[in-house]
Amino acid sequence: MKNIQIILNAILSQDVFEYILIDKDHRITNFSEGVEKYIAEAIQAGDDIRDHLPEMVGYEEKVRSVFENKNNKYILETVQKNDYYINIHVEHYSHDIALILLHNTTEITLSKLELLQYSNENMLLYSTIKKILDSQNNLLVVTSNNRIEYANRKFLEYFGLESVDEIKERDAHNFGLTSLPIKDFDELYEYTKDEEKQLTIGEDAFLVKATMLERTYKLFTFSNITQLSNTNQLLEHKINIDPLTGAYKKPYFDEKLREELKKGTPFSLVVMDLDNFKDINDHYGHIVGDTILQEFTQLIKSNLRKDDLFSRWGGEEFLVLIKCKERDKIIQKIEKLREMLEKHSFETIGHITASFGITISRDGDSFEELLKRADDALYLAKKSGKNRVVAN
Repeated sequence: MKNIQIILNAILSQDVFEYILIDKDHRITNFSEGVEKYIAEAIQAGDDIRDHLPEMVGYEEKVRSVFENKNNKYILETVQKNDYYINIHVEHYSHDIALILLHNTTEITLSKLELLQYSNENMLLYSTIKKILDSQNNLLVVTSNNRIEYANRKFLEYFGLESVDEIKERDAHNFGLTSLPIKDFDELYEYTKDEEKQLTIGEDAFLVKATMLERTYKLFTFSNITQLSNTNQLLEHKINIDPLTGAYKKPYFDEKLREELKKGTPFSLVVMDLDNFKDINDHYGHIVGDTILQEFTQLIKSNLRKDDLFSRWGGEEFLVLIKCKERDKIIQKIEKLREMLEKHSFETIGHITASFGITISRDGDSFEELLKRADDALYLAKKSGKNRVVAN
């Protein structure tokens, strides 16, 4: 017995295990030197083990079975004793002695508790972050290696999806996320990582911004600006469009004219003025005059190209910027407009005419020089009898 105890003490000297030997009456017969750190009171041979390990009360039958069969074991896991966490193992030692091993699991248990706490905190953090992301009006999607890892509620709702599991294997082009030939999320990231880009999804307009999270995750934010875009368009329309005729207002036209001059590419500027329009207002009234201006505008615009810029410059005077630098060609085009207008019958007043002045931009032209040449050409058309086209 003494030799066995020496060997046992040597095995248990790593401060991980301590032992207690008990008899069938639960009386202590022997114990290792370090066992007292787990026991509040002083321990000695002959003590009832249940006085020192009350956790064993109620398990007498299980302890008895250990004596009867050497293969039987009884284990109490993670019991806190003083400042330690221990597992209590009761095993067969001999026909009349049982071995109680006290396994110090403090470090393991604390690690588990820390891990559990960390896990719980992370779950709480994840839950909180998810609630925040789901509350956003923006569409949010997180990818890794071109694979969707997370999408918020707005993203799923927009595409009519129930969960992110439905889309984990889908690439950017599968969603029609852009009007560009972008194949996957990595290409979308490269396109939007430096600044927000306006892209189209279906009939909606979005501002898209990509952000790198850690090393492998990419967050894409899609801000739906369709309503804002529509509002801006309405605002721009109100600011830039003449409410009576629907032609561009003078400030907008002037700005575009200056931009074309900066480009340096030759173009034509046409000034047109309705002949004797003051007489129409005086004779028929301003309501009829306004109707004539509206009908005149529609007539001219319907015979211009989409990229020709048409403006009401004031009163009955209109300007049109035409991207054509060939003198004969532009004269022919405007002459057709003049003839069409001359033949057109307006409601209430019948036929009216207009005079046209044309100039082609030149290298080094200033805004004022260009307009003066066009005005001079119009003046010559009026002075020459009206209802004619003059190019300067």
